[in-house]
Amino acid sequence: MKYPQPLIHIGLPKTASTWLQQVIFNNEELGFLAPWGSQSGEAIEQFVITDGFHFSAESAFKVFEPGLQEAAKRSMVPLISHESLAGNQIKGAYYGKEVADRIHAVFPEARILLLIREQKSMVLSSYREHIKMGGITTLEKFIGAGPKKPGFGPLCRLAYLEYDLLIAYYQKLFGVDNILVLPFELLKEKQQLLSQKILSFAGLDGTPEYRNESKNVGFRGPTIEFKRRLNFFYKSGNFGGSQIPLAWRIVQKLSVTFDKLVPPSIHKRTEDKLKQFIADTIGDSFRESNQKTSQLIGMNLADFGYDC
Repeated sequence: MKYPQPLIHIGLPKTASTWLQQVIFNNEELGFLAPWGSQSGEAIEQFVITDGFHFSAESAFKVFEPGLQEAAKRSMVPLISHESLAGNQIKGAYYGKEVADRIHAVFPEARILLLIREQKSMVLSSYREHIKMGGITTLEKFIGAGPKKPGFGPLCRLAYLEYDLLIAYYQKLFGVDNILVLPFELLKEKQQLLSQKILSFAGLDGTPEYRNESKNVGFRGPTIEFKRRLNFFYKSGNFGGSQIPLAWRIVQKLSVTFDKLVPPSIHKRTEDKLKQFIADTIGDSFRESNQKTSQLIGMNLADFGYDC
């Protein structure tokens, strides 16, 4: 049986992955079939968690094969999506190159979808998520501002946000025509256009429903520091489907309440300070990378607020 060409969405974290999975990828009427879940834990199992000594492209393909068979029978596009396949700057996980090799070994003909985000915005959004998930690291340590000790790196490594490196590698493996890279900012400005580009890239001609809503939004300004300090009072982590601890739920509820009570003017003042610190730390260090990325994807990132 000839299997249809899968679409594999590899990330990045904090680029509207939840929105894509719930609104686009989970809609079979558009032509996508995600038999491994709209957010595929199986993809993490096969491409990320399995150690190099035990990884087998043949074994991994057999895991996905029943889903491919179902997609072929229904004339649909098989969809694998997980925002952490390209790495995860929130958790300090940097395995993008190795996972790219594994995906290519299993699905050499796959279409690859990647969303990127302007770096200063990405850093702040990632830090919000770090705190939301129970993190206790300060922003300075989160991005490695200040003195660095050999052998210890920050959770969010700024070099990871040089998108041209990852894009060029995927284009080398899969071919330029099989890689679609879209700026997250396009979703905010032209949601319908972004959705249509994804469908066309996957070989589908459906019309997505316009739904202007945000998913998985983090806390604002002073609530970030408020929750960071509360996070010291419980053990964070991935609960893996088990019951969420009472302490976590209490901290979350207190943080939500605090976020609502703080006046908007204070939120804005604190947000502005965070943004300024990030801007001062980053400077123009991504300009050359963004210029290369613009050339690789055929879009001028300066039009979306990137430093070029």
